[in-house]
Amino acid sequence: MSNRINRRALAAGLLAAAATPANVAANMAPTFLRGDDTPRLPDHVALWSRLPLPFSLAEAWHLLSPATQAEIGAAVIGMVLAEYVSGDMHGGHDRFYDDALRDDAMSVGSDLLTRIEQRLWVLFPDLYGPDGDHPAWALNSGMAPPAA
Repeated sequence: MSNRINRRALAAGLLAAAATPANVAANMAPTFLRGDDTPRLPDHVALWSRLPLPFSLAEAWHLLSPATQAEIGAAVIGMVLAEYVSGDMHGGHDRFYDDALRDDAMSVGSDLLTRIEQRLWVLFPDLYGPDGDHPAWALNSGMAPPAA
């Protein structure tokens, strides 16, 4: 048996674990994780208010379907879990023992970040622009050059 972990299998496993089937979720006792009693994430309104965006970031999130919100949310949780397993934020004495697992987790976290970005670019051309061009708000405001 090989000590090397298949990166595709690990990525698929993390995503599958994050996407609980409805019939399993329906049979589970309600479990609530911490969240409402912890510090909130910054909204960086000082930066976003400098841009003539067509809608706020919160409005953009709510424009996504619940299935897409769940997909992206699960990927974000998987990305952070992968970062934890990779051990980048831990000293050498606190890291997981399996170097191959840590390496694979690092690759999965990086892959998820890239894929989330790609997914959002496709979903929000009004925010990020159509393929190969800047968004209308950036062009109309003179903040970005037109496509060559």
